[in-house]
Amino acid sequence: MDVAALRAQIPALKAGIYLNAGGIGPSPLPVTNTLIGLAQQVSEEGPDGMAFSREAFTGAGETREKIARLLGGDDDEVTLVRNTAEGFDIVGHGLRWRAGDEVIFGGGDHPAARAIWAVLAQRHGIRPIRLELPDAGPEAILDAVRVLISRRTRLISLSHVNSENGLRAPARELADLSHRHGALLMLDGCQAVGQLPVDVRQIDCDFYAAGAYKWLLGPFGSGMLWTRRDLLDDLSPSWVGAGRTASFDPETATWQAPTTGEKFEFGARYWPVVRAMGAAIDFVADLGLAAIAARERMLVERMRERLAGIPGVIEFAPRCPELRTGMVGAAIEGMPGEALAERLRARGMHLRANRGPDGIGGVRLCCACFVTEDEVDTGAAAIAEIARSPVGQ
Repeated sequence: MDVAALRAQIPALKAGIYLNAGGIGPSPLPVTNTLIGLAQQVSEEGPDGMAFSREAFTGAGETREKIARLLGGDDDEVTLVRNTAEGFDIVGHGLRWRAGDEVIFGGGDHPAARAIWAVLAQRHGIRPIRLELPDAGPEAILDAVRVLISRRTRLISLSHVNSENGLRAPARELADLSHRHGALLMLDGCQAVGQLPVDVRQIDCDFYAAGAYKWLLGPFGSGMLWTRRDLLDDLSPSWVGAGRTASFDPETATWQAPTTGEKFEFGARYWPVVRAMGAAIDFVADLGLAAIAARERMLVERMRERLAGIPGVIEFAPRCPELRTGMVGAAIEGMPGEALAERLRARGMHLRANRGPDGIGGVRLCCACFVTEDEVDTGAAAIAEIARSPVGQ
């Protein structure tokens, strides 16, 4: 991978050390230029291409095909969404629930993948059951699920990659376990897409939702939902409007949805974001997801080595090597995570505070493929320097 050429395509990297791809990734020029070009086209030619959802302008069908290739599914199983939460809402509100149905969810998951289960508990009487993922290897995670799963378990909802420390769930094994108990598996892929290869067929999950504006480097407000084809009829759209409706008649109370993932898309949307998401997929695909994953693992191990042995520093990437991805969590004893984040931001680093084990507050260091080895060393050295200073100064 030509890191210098890659960095030249991402102007935001000139503004500091970017360690927040897990929050919002910096868009490369092909993404930004797509947005600018389409906005200019609307300005010069008028909005008909967007207003009438013309494929020549929106690139919606083309982008669905790109998403399908990215995830290993088919384009008719893809729904264009704005973020991970929208994907989870589509599935959560689309399934038919019975009071007492159980949903096992990851306690460390992002709120975008957790909030829906609280709403459905109030609305339909489902029972959300919190799962804390142990940091002791894949089998320990499966054992933790086995303790909670029951004949009432309807769905298991987990992050494919955890947003706090990058722990990668044993997805295929979780799918097998879910299906043996008659349950469905939904994965939050927001921290996985763009960071590592994803194949929903190989995983054998049932639903996969992800925002495209983190590791995938797409525009803010773009994302994807994949639904296994034989489950599309089991999900009822909860939001409808102009477009993406086969037919409807309010007077006779008849309504017919498309049979593909498009059935969940409705209303006006800013189509340049969709085409720009396609440009982001192309950009990442050209780099090669296997090469991206390998480089990020190398950077993570370098960061862990630099942080090891620094007095007062706690490093909390996953203990099991096969569960690590491109993130490292780091904390300083006695210092709140936001305080550490502010000190590092003052040194020109883009990152965010996070949660560690046992209530530890620290920072999340996202070692994306565009991060250099020197930037890793600089970040670790800054944490060491802060750790040596009196806490609170």
